[in-house]
Amino acid sequence: MELRVLGASGGVTRAGATTAFLLDQRVLLDGGTGVGSLDLAEMERIDALLLTHAHLDHIAGAALMLASVIDRRTTPLTIYAPVEVLDTLKAHLFNWQIWPDFSVLPTEEQPVLRYRPILPAERFEIEDLSIEAVPLSHTVPSFAYLIEREGRGFCFCGDTGPTETLWQRINERGDIEQLFIELSYPAEEAEIAKVSGHYDLTGLAQDLKKLEQPLTVQLMHAKPGYEQRLIAAVRENPVLQTLKVQHCEIEQRIDVL
Repeated sequence: MELRVLGASGGVTRAGATTAFLLDQRVLLDGGTGVGSLDLAEMERIDALLLTHAHLDHIAGAALMLASVIDRRTTPLTIYAPVEVLDTLKAHLFNWQIWPDFSVLPTEEQPVLRYRPILPAERFEIEDLSIEAVPLSHTVPSFAYLIEREGRGFCFCGDTGPTETLWQRINERGDIEQLFIELSYPAEEAEIAKVSGHYDLTGLAQDLKKLEQPLTVQLMHAKPGYEQRLIAAVRENPVLQTLKVQHCEIEQRIDVL
């Protein structure tokens, strides 16, 4: 099963788009501005959005997508997320002021959007995928999703700084082969990383030492302007040198399941 990188940047630039990954053409992992690289037929095929948190760089593309396909969909797009994330969307985005309430459009009987609240630590299913949400550490409620199919799993993280629960759960499960996680700032910017609830290089390296089994680390969410510094610093970091570390790039296609 293939994961297509639509956007993996921590901000908008000419060369970058914000977080959005497409799994097997039907499941969207976060809905940042990277969604804009899809054509209408591709947007129409998406059945589910797994949303890690409700910050604008992770939801803007999905919101705009709904307006683009409102007259094309025959079934609703389902947004899966813990209730606190969904409540933020309802109150502050799909509220008729910032953006239309697509849960009642084009009609209440046949909307293009529906919500599916989930409980952290309880597994749920989307087709043949088994999924579990794990809380992270950010300025708003943010979650990682552990996604498994036929004994193979990967972890897709929302925005986070140093955390404990994630590493404990990955170690307990033992079936996670790849970890998609942010690295927003170089070590020199540790203070802004801490205040904004993100990882800097030193903090991430320290946390990755808690992993008890080898896996591939896919880095994303570099803040614009820091990309090349982070790539160079990762190569030089002694902890990261012991791991298989890659940097997500737009239109990269990654075998995950």
